[in-house]
Amino acid sequence: MPLPGQRPHGREGFFNNLTHLGLTSLRFIQPMKSTILRRAVMILLLAGGLSIGPVLAQSSGNATMTVNLADVLQLTVNTATVTLNFATPTDYKNGVSSSVPNQISVTCNRAYDLKVRTTTATLTSGANTIPVSNVSAQANYTGQSAANPSVALSTTDQSLATGVPASISRQVNLNYSTSAGNQDFLRPAGAYTTTLTFTAVAN
Repeated sequence: MPLPGQRPHGREGFFNNLTHLGLTSLRFIQPMKSTILRRAVMILLLAGGLSIGPVLAQSSGNATMTVNLADVLQLTVNTATVTLNFATPTDYKNGVSSSVPNQISVTCNRAYDLKVRTTTATLTSGANTIPVSNVSAQANYTGQSAANPSVALSTTDQSLATGVPASISRQVNLNYSTSAGNQDFLRPAGAYTTTLTFTAVAN
């Protein structure tokens, strides 16, 4: 209840003011009350984050994706030299070996076989020769299921590994060795050379 001399506040005051102004007919006040209520409800709905618009149905479409794969096969020789040193009597007695880590790398989208051959039948130093078959080569790589065989070098392709899984830049280590007490190496001192050729063949 307002004090004497004070005008009522809130809704009561609002409608009393209308009375004071002579605007108390139901034809005016009732529609105004309805409009005020509708606006209040609208404000509450919007403030609550409620959607009052129509709900749209979902729409979808399809597209075709194509991935084209070409066969690739690349062999890279990372280390182009191999050296076996006979420097002491023990070397001639026990044989020597030389490991070349990551000598070759292969990228292939399919399984492949790895082979090696020499361009000449002998290691040559001037007029002196040693048959290349006195040197063996063995390949190994990370993840292989079993040890690969050690093969005697030859002018025909020798299988270093078969069914090597498809890979990107697979690093292959090579180990070269000679047998103990091999008298074919009893030759005049010198650097005996040949050329190795590595080949990868896709399956």
